[in-house]
Amino acid sequence: MASRRDELNAYTFAKRRLVAQFLQPNPSGTEEGAPKPLRAVMPGAIVGVVVLAVFGAWGMFKPVAPKGWDTPGENVIVADKSTTRYVVLKTGDKVQLHPVLNMASAKLLLKSGNGKVVTVKEDLLDKSKLHHGPTIGIPYAPDRLPEPEDAGQAKRWAVCERPGAGGRTIEKAAFVLAEREQARTDGKQRLRGGQLLYVEGPDQVRYVVDAKGVAYEVDKTDRVLMQTLVGSGGAPQRVSDEWLATLGKGSPVRTPSFPDTPGAASDVPGNYKVGMVLQTEEASEQKQYVVLKDRLAPVSDFMAKVLLNSEDMAVVGQGGKPKPVSVGEIGSEPGAEFGADLQWPSEAPDPVNEPGSRDTVCSVLRGVDQDTGKTTQSTWAGDSFPMPLSSGGSSAYVTPGTGLLFRQVMGTDVKSGPMFLVTDTGLRYTMQANGDTATDDAGIGESGSEKDKQEQQAQQQDAQTRLGYESVDPTPVPAAWSTFLPTGPRLSAGAARQPQGS
Repeated sequence: MASRRDELNAYTFAKRRLVAQFLQPNPSGTEEGAPKPLRAVMPGAIVGVVVLAVFGAWGMFKPVAPKGWDTPGENVIVADKSTTRYVVLKTGDKVQLHPVLNMASAKLLLKSGNGKVVTVKEDLLDKSKLHHGPTIGIPYAPDRLPEPEDAGQAKRWAVCERPGAGGRTIEKAAFVLAEREQARTDGKQRLRGGQLLYVEGPDQVRYVVDAKGVAYEVDKTDRVLMQTLVGSGGAPQRVSDEWLATLGKGSPVRTPSFPDTPGAASDVPGNYKVGMVLQTEEASEQKQYVVLKDRLAPVSDFMAKVLLNSEDMAVVGQGGKPKPVSVGEIGSEPGAEFGADLQWPSEAPDPVNEPGSRDTVCSVLRGVDQDTGKTTQSTWAGDSFPMPLSSGGSSAYVTPGTGLLFRQVMGTDVKSGPMFLVTDTGLRYTMQANGDTATDDAGIGESGSEKDKQEQQAQQQDAQTRLGYESVDPTPVPAAWSTFLPTGPRLSAGAARQPQGS
């Protein structure tokens, strides 16, 4: 039987073997090769100390602000915690750190070509040896500016109106859409072919507006004509003079006076009566002609519809429908078009808007010729605005993150006119250009000789350069469209130097 000493030796041996297995002994597998606990712990402790030392050194020596952050007129400084914006300016012999209201003001205050945004610790700003000057800037100037590449890209404009509460007022809205949202003014709501809007201005003059954005005054006292164009019982939608001003102008639509006596025999072969409307099928396309005393004259589908439903033409007895004939009966040279001097729609009328249905009408500016100022337009009608507007906010919408530098033009003169910057705030801001007088300049940030001051002032007057748009060619936009946008404050270096509260 084993003694107590033998049992103790066996227990000690088993324990040492178990410990040796956990602490990875040498390949010999003997208990003598088992590592000491300190031998396993020491390397890890050394590595930990080194790591702590490295991070401690980084914490001691890492930079708290970019080099040259406090150079006057160079940087837009953003405090790391509060995100307050600052600029460093030199006024006379004094260099001061000024809080600034917004990013646009900050860039207008800096030297042309500068405006790098640097982040600086709040503690460093508070303890800086720089004198803290008054808060300056332009109230309500934009804090987010479009990138130059985006500001130079033409946008699609839409000005829309719809009946207000109770139908007694008109709700207006303007939209400036980047490419990613332009499809909102297309689709099924965009007018096509002979579709027409039926509207009435404040002076109670009525118009039909075609798919190309052209308005045609109509004679509301001519019952037959109105039924032909917009049907019976349809009420016109009230619109403003400002909305009508965005449209092209066509010839007034009236029942045309006929040169010959309707219903009389015509000299054209085929036993036709004067005033008859004929229709042919030419290469899968229907064409229409009106019979005159001595010839056949081509007419547009719109003109044909008006003639067929005219009271004067009732004696012809066509019942509002054209007479089908072969191409051979027309002849090779039918002659000049009847009513060619009238700027009317070409396709048969098809009204689309009516009270309670598609009563949000939009005039859409698709493009402006950079040389002639000629516009390309369309029209749109839906049950609501193309894009939702913020509740209680502005009556204008600009695609988020985008904007436009544009020149407000009149007629064909696309090279002169005031310059504006529109941002996603929905406001248009007048841009101060060289030669404009800065009457609101407080003189903060000015230094040097009189000559230097004059050179600095001339440079500062060009807000386009200060904001980084010197290489952007402003897009021409007709004034009728531009004025639909609400106006923000004027962007100028002088206004940006104005102390807050003065």
